[in-house]
Amino acid sequence: MKVGMKSVIPKKMSIFAVLCKNKLPHKDMVYRRYYNTGGNRMTPEERHRAKELGKWGEETAVQYLKDNGYAILERNYRKGHLEIDIIAYYEGLLVVVEVKTRSSDTFMRPEEAVNHKKRVDLMRLATYYIKSHRMTEEVRFDVISIVANAQGTEIQHIKDAFNNFYY
Repeated sequence: MKVGMKSVIPKKMSIFAVLCKNKLPHKDMVYRRYYNTGGNRMTPEERHRAKELGKWGEETAVQYLKDNGYAILERNYRKGHLEIDIIAYYEGLLVVVEVKTRSSDTFMRPEEAVNHKKRVDLMRLATYYIKSHRMTEEVRFDVISIVANAQGTEIQHIKDAFNNFYY
């Protein structure tokens, strides 16, 4: 993108976006990610749908836990940018639950999205919660994976997910 000796790259557009714009199969995604939306990969409508699916998944997970004898203590417990989806009590244990909901498991299973950083963040926030509430109960970290699509809804409850290295 040169005219004579002067570069005509827009100031907001990175060199990566210029070089990749016409060479990658998903050039629109690369262009949109690095130029138009400042890093957001989804349109506002896609973000809204994903947020609604996540809310529905958390509601479904809460109902599932209640049906299985869990007492829900907190939902969407936040401190700074960290969040725990559900804090519950079950048979003398404090259970910290991360809920992952997807409309398809083609790309990856929902529970695979709970990476090392997310686990560390959940443990850090759970420690803060225990100290601030002066609790002495033992803690267990669970993951509830929900796949909801046209074929139905699949709920998988992975108990003690961080200790048995399920994924």
